[in-house]
Amino acid sequence: MWHTKFARALIGAGVETAVWIPDKRLSPIAEALTAEGLRLRTLTREEECIAYAAGYRAAGGMPLVLMQSSGLGNSLNAIGSLAIPYGLGFPLIISMRGTLGEQNPAQVPVGRSVTEFLGLLGVQCFPLRAPEQIPGIVVGALNTARGARQVAPITLESDLDFRLE
Repeated sequence: MWHTKFARALIGAGVETAVWIPDKRLSPIAEALTAEGLRLRTLTREEECIAYAAGYRAAGGMPLVLMQSSGLGNSLNAIGSLAIPYGLGFPLIISMRGTLGEQNPAQVPVGRSVTEFLGLLGVQCFPLRAPEQIPGIVVGALNTARGARQVAPITLESDLDFRLE
């Protein structure tokens, strides 16, 4: 499965710990990360995940945040007032909702605005649409987080759900 390949690429690129808000689509990734020996913390709010990751990054480590796109709105203030101004770059894995194939109308407004919300903060998103993109996107996002000290969101696009492996 692509989830295991993704988890191994993240760990291989330097991710040391992860925090998340439980989500059905992210669960296989979380399981793969823990199966590979990575510590995973479960928190209750997205802004808590950003604060935890910022603190871990400030201490010199490389954290990972996993969240659903609908929770991004909760974390924008923490990203814009903590991670960005202090150069605390780390990768975010954002499970996209509200895009191709979405059936829940409540997910659509934020889901289709994720890239624009982050763009207004000067944050570039890196869309993952196919398993073969994993190595390049993971290494690139981690290099951006580490070297350019930028928050580096990898968006799990709906295309992944419709592809056969």
